[in-house]
This record gives sequence, C-alpha cells and structure tokens, in this order.
Amino acid sequence: MKDQIQHPTARQPAPRSFGIILALLVAGCVSNTSQNVVVRAQQQSGYDVAFADSTSIDANVPSPESILGHRMGDGAVRYESFVRYLKALADASPFVTIAPYAQTHEGRTLYYLTITSKANHDRLDQIKAANAKLADPRKMSSDVDAEAERIIADLPGIAWMAYGIHGDELSSVDAACQLAYHLAAGTDENTKGLRNDLVIHIDPSMNPDGRERYLSQLQSLSGKVPNPDYQAMQHSGLWSAGRGNHYLFDLNRDWLMQVHPETRGRAAKMIEWNPHLVVDSHEMGPLDTYLFDPPREPRNNNLSPKNLQWRRAFSADQARAFDKHGWSYYTGEWYEEWYPGYTNSWANLQGAVGLLYEQAGVDADGIRQAAGKVLTYREAVHHHYVSSLANLNTLRENRAEILADYFADRVEAIAPSSTGEEFFLVEPPANRALFDQFVELLKRQGLDFAYSASPFDASETVDIQGATSPKRTFRSGTLIVEAAQPRRRLLRALLEFDPRMTNTFLHEERTDIENHRGTRSYDVSAWNIAMAYDLEAYWAKRIDDVETVADITRRSTSFPSEPPAYGFLIDGASRDIYRAVVRLLDLGVKVRAATKIFTVADRSYQPGTVLLRNYDNNARLMTHLRDATEGLNLDLLPANSALSEKGPDLGGNRFALLQQPRVALITQWPISSTSFGAIWHLLDARIGLRVSPVSVTSLRFADLRKYNVIILPNAWNTGGLTAILNESTRNRLKQWMESGGTLIAMGNTAAFFANKEFGISAVRRRRDVLNDLDEYKEALQHEQQAHNISLDDLAIWGDEDEKLSDPEESEDTDSATSETPSKTENALKRHDAWLRLFRPSGAIVSAVIDQEHWLTFGLSEGREHGNRMPVLLSGGFAYLSKYPTATPVRLAGESTLRLSGLLWPEARERWADSAYATVERIGYGQLILFANDPFFRGYFEGTGRLLLNAIILGPGVGASQSVPW
Repeated sequence: MKDQIQHPTARQPAPRSFGIILALLVAGCVSNTSQNVVVRAQQQSGYDVAFADSTSIDANVPSPESILGHRMGDGAVRYESFVRYLKALADASPFVTIAPYAQTHEGRTLYYLTITSKANHDRLDQIKAANAKLADPRKMSSDVDAEAERIIADLPGIAWMAYGIHGDELSSVDAACQLAYHLAAGTDENTKGLRNDLVIHIDPSMNPDGRERYLSQLQSLSGKVPNPDYQAMQHSGLWSAGRGNHYLFDLNRDWLMQVHPETRGRAAKMIEWNPHLVVDSHEMGPLDTYLFDPPREPRNNNLSPKNLQWRRAFSADQARAFDKHGWSYYTGEWYEEWYPGYTNSWANLQGAVGLLYEQAGVDADGIRQAAGKVLTYREAVHHHYVSSLANLNTLRENRAEILADYFADRVEAIAPSSTGEEFFLVEPPANRALFDQFVELLKRQGLDFAYSASPFDASETVDIQGATSPKRTFRSGTLIVEAAQPRRRLLRALLEFDPRMTNTFLHEERTDIENHRGTRSYDVSAWNIAMAYDLEAYWAKRIDDVETVADITRRSTSFPSEPPAYGFLIDGASRDIYRAVVRLLDLGVKVRAATKIFTVADRSYQPGTVLLRNYDNNARLMTHLRDATEGLNLDLLPANSALSEKGPDLGGNRFALLQQPRVALITQWPISSTSFGAIWHLLDARIGLRVSPVSVTSLRFADLRKYNVIILPNAWNTGGLTAILNESTRNRLKQWMESGGTLIAMGNTAAFFANKEFGISAVRRRRDVLNDLDEYKEALQHEQQAHNISLDDLAIWGDEDEKLSDPEESEDTDSATSETPSKTENALKRHDAWLRLFRPSGAIVSAVIDQEHWLTFGLSEGREHGNRMPVLLSGGFAYLSKYPTATPVRLAGESTLRLSGLLWPEARERWADSAYATVERIGYGQLILFANDPFFRGYFEGTGRLLLNAIILGPGVGASQSVPW
C-alpha cells in the first residue's frame, strides 16, 4: 500500500480516537513476546494448500513450523521470533548467512539474509567486486567490452528481495520467511539452479518498529471469535497504526531524502551490492485482489526503455505463475511511477529491475470480500511467496541479457549527453550546516562530486527560479556534480529542476478532472532536493577547465580563549543555531535574537543573530556556551562593546529576549500521522527540544498554561476537526493565545482556524470571501508598495503639481486577487469551485518572503533572487490576508508562480499571490498559519526553517511575555 489518500484501494485512517497512551500508539513498546503470532481459527481451516513440495526439502534444515510452532500464514510472526528463526536457518544451512545493516529508532537490529550456493558464498567478495565494475565501467581495463563479456559470463544475478516497509502490511514479511526456508532447504533442481545462478539477498522486515506496534494493537483489539468484517478494529488498528516507523515516517517515500537510519542502512548496502533485481512487496485495500508491474503513466522520464521492457517480461512470468492457481490480479490501473522515491522506483533509477507487489491486506485475519469469499492470511502470504519465486526464476532465465543491459546502461550514463545541462552547481551558502547535509545526501546516494579550487565560469546556466544566463562566474568551493557518471539517471531524477509529464498523460488527467472523476496523480508532482533545501543551485551546459578537490576544509565552531568584555554573538545563518539555542535555554542561559541588521567589528550581522550578554547571565556562561555548541557548525564571535558601528546597539531593544519553548504537539485522529511524525522527529531527534504529544481530544480540558507553543499538524480533513474542536474548545485556545501563547497550524488545520464563522483568525479562505477579492487586491498593492518604496521628491516638496501614486502593478499581481469581472455571488462560487478542481498536488512554487519579519530570519543572506524561495503547494485551500495580519511568506504572482511539477493554469489563477505563512496577534499571543505542511516528509528544509522560527523564536520575538516576579 503505497499511499493512504490517493488511490481507491488503500486503507483509510480510522475516524476515531481511543485515547490510549502515546507509547502504544507511536513507540510500539507494548509487545507480548511470549505469543509469537496473532492466530485466527478461521485461517487455520480456511486455506490448506501447501506452499511447496515437502518431498523436495532437506529435513536437516529447520522449518518455520519447527521453531515458530505453526505453519507460515497461520498468523503474523512477531519480529523477535522471526529473527530467531532466520538465525537458526543461517546456523543450519551452508547456503545462508545473516548480517545486520542498520538499527531502528527503537533499537531493533535490521538484518538481511544472503542465500546462494556454497561455491558462490566462498567468492562473495569477488562477485561484489566484479559487479561493481559492471556498475561503473570506469573501473575496467582499456578493453571494456571484452572485460564486461568475461564478467557477465561468470557473474551470478544479484537480487534484493524487500518486504514489509509499511509495518501494517503484514503478509509479505511472513512470505519472506517462507521464501528463505524454501531457498535454503529446497533440494529440487530448480531451487539448486537458483542458488547456483543467483545471489539472493532477502531484506525480510524493513520496518519492525511499525510492525510490532501494529501487531500489539491488533492483539489488544481482537476478540476470541474471528471477525471477517474489514471495517472491524482488528483490521485497521488505531490512529498511528503501523505504517510508519517509530516517528511515523512512511519509509517507502524516504529513499530520496534518506532521513531515517532504516533507509540509510539499506541504501548503503544496496549501493554496495548493485543488485540487478529489486522486489518491493506491499499490501493494499482489503477488498482488492493483487497488483504488480508494469506501471501506467506518468512514469519518471529518467527510466530507461530497457528497464520498462524487462518489467513487462517479469510481469508476464508472474502472471503465468498466478494463472496456474487461477488467482486474480491486475497491472497498472492506479499504479504509476512519477515520484522516484519509492523502494522499487529508486532501484529502477539505480539500474536494477525494480518491481512492486500489492496484495489485498487481511491484517493476520480473514476478510470477507465483496463476492462473499473469505480471503485468509495464509492465502495472502502464499501470493507473495509465489510472486517472489516467479521473479527469481525470471532473473535466472534471463541473467546474461539483464546483466548486459545493466552494463550498457551504465556505459551510456558516463558518456557526454547531447541534451546539455551537464553540470549541477551549488555555491557554498552562509548556511554551512545545510550545505554539508546536502553533500552528505549526495554521498549516500552513491553520486560523484567535487569542489572547485578556484573561481570559474559556466555557460548557459539556469537556476532554481528558472532564470537563465549565457555566462556566470562561480566562487571557489562551489560544488560541482557532473551528469556524466554511472548513476546519471538517479542524479537527474534527484536534481533536475522541472521534469515534464507527457502530453498523453496530461490529456488523460485533464479529461478525468473536467469530468469530475478526480486526479490520476498518485503522489507529489515535484520533489527537487535543492529546491526543498532552499539552495541557490544551477544547471550549466558547460564549465571552464577548473582544478577540483575531493573535499573542502570545514570550520568547526571556534571558541575564544578569554571571555569578551560584553558578550558573544552567534551568526544565525547556520541551521545549527536552533540546536544551540535549545541547549542554551535548557542550561538556563538568557538568549537574545537580533531583529535588525547591525555591524560590529566591520562585520555585518543579519536578523536572527544570537546575542549572549554577560550582564544577563552568570559566570558559567563560557562553560555553558562551550557545551551548547559542541559538534555544531557555527560562527561564534566575541562582542567587546555594546556599541555597534551601524544599526542598533547591542544594549538596546532590538535584541529580543527568547523564551524557552514549552511545546504541546497535538496528535491522534484527525491529525495526519505523517505530519505529526515529521514535526516530532524534527524537534525531538534533530533539534533536541522536549515536546509533549497531546491528544487533540484533550484540548477540551488539558491545563494549557503548561505550554507557550501549541502545534496542530496537518489534518486529514477539516470536518474531523470541527467535530472535535467545538466552540468551547476554540474559546479555550483563543483565551490561551490572548494570554501569550503561540498557536501554529498548517494545511487543513490552518483552513479550520481561517474559517470566518469561528472568529479566531482574520485570514480568510478564498472560497469564503469571493465578493471581497477587490478589497484584498487593493491591500496586496499597498503591501507590495510598502516593501518597494519609491520617492518622487518633486511631488513631495510641491515643486510640480504631482502626487504620490501607487507604483505600477508588477507582473506578479495578475493573480487570484486580480480584477474580477462583475459576477453574481453564485457565479463567483461556481467559478471558484471550477478552479478548485485543478488543485495542486505537490507542485513546487515560488514564494516571496518579507525579509524583515522575524519568521523569515536566517533565510535572507546571500540570495541570488533576494526575496524568493521555493515552497510546496498542495490541497484545495487558498488563503487571503491583509493588514494588520502579517504575511511573511506570500506565493508569487501568476506568471512566475510555478517552479516544478504540475500546476494547471486554473491553479495558477487561484493560488497566485495568496498567503503561504501568516502571523497575527491575538491579545498577548499569536496565531501562525501555514498553507501547507512546512516540513513535508522531513526534508523541506527551507520552509522547515520557518517552522523552527515559529517554535523557537515565536514565544520571545512574536508574543509578549510578562516580566518575572
């Protein structure tokens, strides 16, 4: 099950909140390890077909039943028991080894099995080295073709069989266990051939944290009598279910950004082995059948034609294996592969044949389907098992041809391209920590890069905002990524600015939308990593000859030997500033943030610079500062005087005293678990800020005085929020803000608070104020004028009969707030409803930032396009704002809005110039709204910085706090 929202067969989150402890919901700590399985009597009698011929099995190899106490498929295996069996299998069979590759957030070790013949085991290092040459022909001798031919003749096919990346999709993990047993114990000629001709890696349980959490839920929700009703709780679990890992991330979408240790560990191992086949096994909705390759359009443009041919060949063999049993299946339909961040799509871009399975999910119990038949768990396991064997046999039968095509694709990848845009370039930004993180991601993706040792020129460049230049000079230390390298397809998919879908798909998509059948888009339509990181990046067709170095010297935080006379300054450009501030506040240090530009010792400091006054703090300030900055990449400088050379002096009121954030992060239905998880991971694992997850239902009675920040992540819908956050609860939240609290809402929760009927926010949903569009247009013109002051001194002093007038409207104001022809209210509503049909689905657009507002601190320095930044846009809500509401981030005008991804003209009309981030005072406190999830999937670092400012700076800079008693 790749998605919970888009395709019609996926299980939807249950619309309920049970109020059980968060440890059970999101940590998966409750586990009865003495009970190995969740067993249903319905299953044991419902499907008794044997998975394999017992006469062709080596009796000396332990079967799953001999250790687990039941047949595979009679119930879902718990992870501890599962690992115990796999280790026993490796101990008993000379064909099996087991090795760790990562550790989950909850401390579970992830393993992969290697199954092959004894002869292949004895030369695994040689096999890996030889395959590395196929993967990178630059490592071969001068006679490349001859050496490749020798390698292919001798090299086994390498398969990576991956199961259970979504923890609540249970059956594939049990199928992996049965597959491992069959490959280790099988004595028939076909199984021997698989071991001789292939090296098979089995990644048996990719997300054990999620699986264990889900099994614990099912165990606690199940009764004694089997229940085949797919709507019953034991078939859906609770709010967080088990889909995500400990932090509720969807690991199947983490391959591009590699935020989590599970992904990083297995990606490193797969890059090490360079597999030729990768299987990604899933479940989908309970009333469905079975889906597999090939995908329909849109497909990523970087996939090779040969890859798609091979996937059709594997699909045909898999279909024949299913036909032998009379099983139902289908291909394509809702399954597409535009977004390149799934397990199998990432593998396809690495050069493998990456295949997807989707089995109707039964949650370890039988499901009565529409025709009345009960689909059992054992059947689901059997389907995956047969699929895996069919794919391995296809790899074996076509081994030489697949390896030859794999090699030919890598040869093509290292050749110069005829299309241009051969070099990806990033100049080192002021935010060095983020730059280093980006470089580290390129390393983890297996990509080659270097740094310029001196300035150089590049020809025919284009940047992330779409601006082109015939020639541009780049600084020393610029990151240079040449497209001509072995993993070229993945590189292009990761970093190309504006991939385009085919006209064929666009015609189909437009037809469905206009006929009110909804979108065919399955996931986001844009994902560019450099845009998400808010880096000033470029593609260039050519660069001058320039000396390069493999690495550059990175400065660590320097520390003065003696305490300065007045205090310390910490440059706020680096993202590490947030970790430092949190640590300092935890140590009781009084921290201030500059709200204006100033100059000290000939150095200019941007707003967001941290000031630590000796006067505010005690004699342990140096010690605390050293502890707080350890391991961080920061510019720490002494301040020996309160007098600035330019701008506000350090002793004045332009240095706001920060407050320690006391954060309540709202959780449980209808809050999106992935939105909650991304914020929780950001604050807990990355920033080190203590947060309290609080149930949304608790807002009715919780003691809100404990918190000065409340975060409501994105929600599944606004209707669920309306049902829970009644008028009384809304009044409690408003009173809490009036007392100095900072409330942050995003996506659908922002739409909830912007509902004009509630009277909380002055921000309006466009659909609610269609008769007032001219008023918002006028307010926008005044806002733009305030940020672009133009003086006419002749008119000011009366030397000519002239008056100051509004500057000419820029091209970026012909937008959602543009002049609307006279229409009746009903006509306006119909037109807006029509525009909403074309709502964006994860397009990256350009936004204009107010560089003077505290919410944008840290985003201003060194921008090529000054006040422009990329943001992700999804959903059906557009927001309008006007003074006195501050709009620190507003979407660009219609003509310059789209940067990457699908954004129909109707969407540009509706969303242009609308508000992305707003801040409004509510008494002593404030309400901060984000149009979309600012830290989407844990990698939108640019807008994520806006969120960190809201949380860490907000209570001190944006809200008013009383002086201590």
